[in-house]
Amino acid sequence: MLLNLKVLRNLFLILGCLVMTINLWATHNRAGEISIEQVGDCTESLTIKATIVTYTKASSRPADRDSLTICWGDGQCESVLRANGPGFPPQGEILENDTKKNFYIAFHTYPARGTFAISMTDPNRNGGILNVNFPNSEQIKFHIQTTYTFPNPQFQGCNNTPVLLQPPIDIGCVGRVFTHNPNAYDADGDSLSYHEIVPLSDVGIEVPNYKFPSECCGTAGPDNNMTIDEITGDIVWNSPQKAGEYNYAIIIVEYREGIPIDTIIRDMQILIVDDCENEPPTVETSVDEICVIAGEVVEIEVLAGAPIFDINQKVRLTALGGPFEVPINPATFEPDDNRFLDDPVGKLFRWETTCEHIADQFYSVVFRAVDNSFGDTTGLATLKTVRIKVVGPPPLDVQANAEKEKITVTWQKPYVCENAADNYFRGFTVWRRFGSNAFPIDTCMPGLEGKGYTKITPVVITDMSDGRYVFEDTDVERGRTYCYRILAEFALTTPGGSYTYNTVESLASEEVCLQLGRDIPLITHVDVLSTSTTDGQIQVCWTKPLAADLDTVINPGPYRYEVLRGEIPAGGDINDVPVAPIGVSFESETFANANDTCFVDTELNTSGNMYFYKVAFYVDNETTPLGETNIASSVYLSVQPTDQVNNLSWVENVPWDNFQYVIFRQNAQGDFDSLATVFDPSYSDTGLENGVEYCYKVLSIGSYGISGIASPLLNNSQEDCAVPMDDVPPCPPELTVTNICDQNLNCTDENDLFNTLNWVHPRDLCENVEDVIGYNIYYAPFEDSDLSFVVRIEGPNTLTFEHQPESGIAGFYAVTAIDTAGNESEFSNIFRVDNCPSYQLPNTFTPNGDGQNDIFKPYPFCFIDNVNFKVFNRWGQLVFETSDPNINWDGKNLNGQDLAEGTYYYTCQVFARGVNGIEPLSDDDKNPSGWIFLARGN
Repeated sequence: MLLNLKVLRNLFLILGCLVMTINLWATHNRAGEISIEQVGDCTESLTIKATIVTYTKASSRPADRDSLTICWGDGQCESVLRANGPGFPPQGEILENDTKKNFYIAFHTYPARGTFAISMTDPNRNGGILNVNFPNSEQIKFHIQTTYTFPNPQFQGCNNTPVLLQPPIDIGCVGRVFTHNPNAYDADGDSLSYHEIVPLSDVGIEVPNYKFPSECCGTAGPDNNMTIDEITGDIVWNSPQKAGEYNYAIIIVEYREGIPIDTIIRDMQILIVDDCENEPPTVETSVDEICVIAGEVVEIEVLAGAPIFDINQKVRLTALGGPFEVPINPATFEPDDNRFLDDPVGKLFRWETTCEHIADQFYSVVFRAVDNSFGDTTGLATLKTVRIKVVGPPPLDVQANAEKEKITVTWQKPYVCENAADNYFRGFTVWRRFGSNAFPIDTCMPGLEGKGYTKITPVVITDMSDGRYVFEDTDVERGRTYCYRILAEFALTTPGGSYTYNTVESLASEEVCLQLGRDIPLITHVDVLSTSTTDGQIQVCWTKPLAADLDTVINPGPYRYEVLRGEIPAGGDINDVPVAPIGVSFESETFANANDTCFVDTELNTSGNMYFYKVAFYVDNETTPLGETNIASSVYLSVQPTDQVNNLSWVENVPWDNFQYVIFRQNAQGDFDSLATVFDPSYSDTGLENGVEYCYKVLSIGSYGISGIASPLLNNSQEDCAVPMDDVPPCPPELTVTNICDQNLNCTDENDLFNTLNWVHPRDLCENVEDVIGYNIYYAPFEDSDLSFVVRIEGPNTLTFEHQPESGIAGFYAVTAIDTAGNESEFSNIFRVDNCPSYQLPNTFTPNGDGQNDIFKPYPFCFIDNVNFKVFNRWGQLVFETSDPNINWDGKNLNGQDLAEGTYYYTCQVFARGVNGIEPLSDDDKNPSGWIFLARGN
């Protein structure tokens, strides 16, 4: 194939960028990341395997690293040799784009569980990176790190970080869209999110003056944007404006059950060339995203080619992704030929999925087409990401059978995935709802969340009867229609199967519904008619048994209803209330006259108590009831006032389904007006006037969902009133403290020192803060002492205060805001202030009695408590010592004799006052030592 001059020029440009620093030791690191694998039994072992992967210039052999230093995040670091073992090329793996992939593997055991930042810092990056300290990017350190957590195996299982399958170096063109995907695969099935960050040069240190590629080199603008999809990891640069090398870093956050546990940083490189003769190749797939049931075969046709006007262009088509990494039935991509082939190139992705592939997250497959526009080894590339989700098959042939007090649900055994490897299949859960929901099955949305079903088996069901799985539901009520669905459950397990994690639910089974016979009454109303502490009234209504379900031959009359009642005060446990007869019953000789009945219960404390009712049904003068209704309570309303708001909440315990509530508020004429309609048992009435009483009641709207029972069922709560008041403190101010130490000035008299406190008004930090009238200042002199009140500052706009502690300026400060109702905010940020001790000594004095410079003493000092000052003669003999920071040495020795003129050596350990009490200074610059010249002459 012939290349024109412009193509050759671009080829030399790329190779020039790649090898221009070949003779420099420090110009090789282009990209890399660290992955972690837990070694051994994760319930016991605290050993990990760390794999550092670096991508270096293959042509820069003098810069090649045969070892790197890894730091484990626990204070230990060690040198790691490049891996030359099985599966790794002796000198690393040679890739496209003058890139070598290097592996460094090390093992480490931690003393205890925790979260650790494992990192590697190399002295240099490669040179010439446009957005990293250009043109001297080789002077910037290359730092990668992974934060790894040892989870609690009992609750979170084992943990391995994701591995990044797509090499992080690709070529793009000026003015053309560039795409990339790191292609992260997490074998534990954890969810991942992707975010761009500033690359690092050391632990916690960002690369100085870094510019993101789309903001670099004076090319920022509307036609130059770079994004990363947080869910898929797709990186799109639309579009580069300047040729050269760019570095770009991403952080991948690993979540388990919604909690972030690990992060992995990849620092990658993008090569942009100018004046491309051709367009990047195209990649077409038969699907972009697909969800399949385990056991189904995924086949995706992939076609790669050069644009129609690029004559004689050849293309190489490859694929990487999680389906190729799974240990059981990995995917294939045929034909298995990774050479440059004549355009177009077609291949078939094929994956026979199994139950072991079921996961909550999508698998990603990245198809990459690269042309040979820059020679026989490299060219422009296009990446296409396809996502595949494998879901659990639904349990089959669900059946239900009703008895008097029980429904038995069974389903087919064997379940297709019950023999999945590594105990991946856990069992089944049973879900129930009142009434049917024949929703269409969405293969991408397994489980039953949001479909109105309740899981009634918190433990997994694996019981069998007559060769079928079975579950008996005894928490049922006569006359109601129950609908059931079954889910299979899968989870990873720790070694030995002790603990499970990353639970996944299957598709839901078909629904089966059944109505129990109604041979007892059903309560339909517990309706509060009036609210009083002594004369409240509640209407209780019930409907008679269904004639078709009550055998009146076996159960002859007379028929009798007996009312039972219980009560609890506000805030009591509504789920276990004892009831007892209240002396009210209704009797009929014939079933035809045993009609639906209503009864008004009187002389009740409906204001303070919640009432519960049952109706017992007797036949044939029996002393034991044929049955009882389920308990039904009144709706009990509580109103909690706060600032300009009344918060309403209510509770109930009823056998029907209340699906809607109407809130009523009393008006000035004493009538109740409809205020709002809600679907949950709470409501906030806002915008109220503090100090004014507001009264409410709630109307519940519900239904049994049973044919023949009136619907809707309407029941009122009692009335409840509250007076909103301002009990909400303002948000805390934001505090800063300054003093002489911040000005780098030497202190000469600590008695004249003070701290200046400045704070931000809460209205500038939070919304709806307009009633602040003052502030309280708090101070503590030491770290282990409590903050004490100092002074009240009147006025909302006085935002500064000067404070002089009793000794020095060290201590801790906080400020709070006070509103018109006397509410005090939480403490602001607690600001630490420490002394800035200063202690300097002269180097000569003249104790000759002339009244000038007769005493050796320090220059004016501050914050010094004592010293350990010693003077030695030329023979090392101690001649003077003192702990007085003023020293006041008159030139005499320890015996009170004048010392001879000459040079003496001294040492001085200084002890200063601070927030931790009295401590020695650790800074050698503040602990003077040296020579003193003692002069006796004039």
